[in-house]
Amino acid sequence: MKGITYMAMAITMVVALTGCNDWLDVPVEGKSTSKELFEKGEGYRSVLHGLYINMAEDVLYGKNLQCGLVDFFSNQYNIDARPEDLSNPALIAAGKRDYLNKDLRPQIDQMWMAAYKCIGAANDLIQKVKDEDAGKFAKGEMEKNMILGEAKAIRAYLHLDMLRLFAPAPKDDDGGAYIPYVRDFPNILATHIKTSEALNAVITDLEEARELVKPYDISTYGSGASISGNARFYNQFEYGTSIYTNREELDEFFAGRGYRFSYWAVTAALARAYQYKGAYDDSFYDKAKQCAEEILNCEISSENKQKYYPFKEEDFGGFFYAERAEDARGVRMVSNLIMGVYRDNVKLGLITNMLAQYPRRKGVIAQDQLFIVNTEGQDIFKTVDNIDESANDIRCTRLLYVPDGAYKTNLSVKWYVKENNLDERDKTLSIFPLLRTSEMRYIVAETEARRNNFAAAYEIINAMRERRGLTGHPLAVKNTFGDFQKDFVREAQREWISEGQLFYLYKRLGADVKRDDKTVKPFTKAETILPTSVDENL
Repeated sequence: MKGITYMAMAITMVVALTGCNDWLDVPVEGKSTSKELFEKGEGYRSVLHGLYINMAEDVLYGKNLQCGLVDFFSNQYNIDARPEDLSNPALIAAGKRDYLNKDLRPQIDQMWMAAYKCIGAANDLIQKVKDEDAGKFAKGEMEKNMILGEAKAIRAYLHLDMLRLFAPAPKDDDGGAYIPYVRDFPNILATHIKTSEALNAVITDLEEARELVKPYDISTYGSGASISGNARFYNQFEYGTSIYTNREELDEFFAGRGYRFSYWAVTAALARAYQYKGAYDDSFYDKAKQCAEEILNCEISSENKQKYYPFKEEDFGGFFYAERAEDARGVRMVSNLIMGVYRDNVKLGLITNMLAQYPRRKGVIAQDQLFIVNTEGQDIFKTVDNIDESANDIRCTRLLYVPDGAYKTNLSVKWYVKENNLDERDKTLSIFPLLRTSEMRYIVAETEARRNNFAAAYEIINAMRERRGLTGHPLAVKNTFGDFQKDFVREAQREWISEGQLFYLYKRLGADVKRDDKTVKPFTKAETILPTSVDENL
């Protein structure tokens, strides 16, 4: 079996814990291995935050695994656009799934190495915190376990995505060894293991992480920190909750739970992993459904006995009637966002880079790397029965835009860079979504369909469609899983525009994908497995 040496990377920071989410703004360089950093509990907080910072880099969830390369892999973007709109050779090769292309291959290697370096840093933190005296932490055992649990969740989440990219889907498992599951630090000779073994390791880590972070997230304070999207991401707590009443006493490290692996985020990741394992063991679809329903049905009571349902409702009011992208608000849709990683694009000077993919207007100078959604080529807004719904579905009418002066250049409003309302721009673009309740609803619906409960499955899908502008346009209930899958995939194509999910969906299900030559067929096994890094000595 193949072996590799994994080295850790330096993590930036010392943390200041004042003001709203100040702990998210990390300034100073340091190393995770430095003794000074771990002399106090705050050092462990800093290292944990460094892991999230690394996840938000462009090479991972800041672009490539968000709206970039992985969405090109899924045929989501138009690679036959005019050269002035798209001529970047790596992106075009990604759209063709030409993984050995000389321009694309280095980017794939960088993605692999960045993920495993972050995993190495997580392992370093895990090894140090697990044996630490709980008295070193401001909140004692609870905080120690919280940090340990989140580090394990990060390790599992990154491994799961490496598995989904660099190994065959469970339905195509050939018993080969594809990726390592690295648990130690440093200089560990890690052996590539089978897909099933790596997936089991992911699940074990997530199950352990879930129990470690649970005490805070189900506590009175922790519940208040997750009680709504605004609470999770903007620290706008609900009146009557303990965290609202005692806001001045709040340690900011325990706020902003939407940016980290809370109990709810770990449960959502576990639902995803269980569903992936369903191809090996059918009972895991039911486990996935149980996790998803636990999130969707979550009920929290405030001190004044008012009940809240943090993940049940979806609020699209900020853009439902906005005809221009510049006027749209709330397009990050935090009401249905369970977790996303944070990045200060202004401080890092990345706004100009984001404009390169999502310009407001067609430039005089060629913009050769636009992420143009291939709505016509993929028939995204036509039902499988060929009914055009583009005039009513807000995922088309409100969440796509054409830059001023451009023609048939549909870009995602989710990544639109506002020119005027800079506060709205920054509160939107600083969040890079990882886990949504829409995925949880899809998990429940798919499991119902697998159990031949097609009416229940379509009830979920049609309720989602209604909230997205398609009132009075329910999909007819189909009575085979194959027919349901076609309807479900079409909905997912609309829901997950520029959010890095479709490639994994097509791969897991073996779903039909419309090709550039107009044929419709699943990706081949070779098209779904990226080559591992040429230089695996990290």
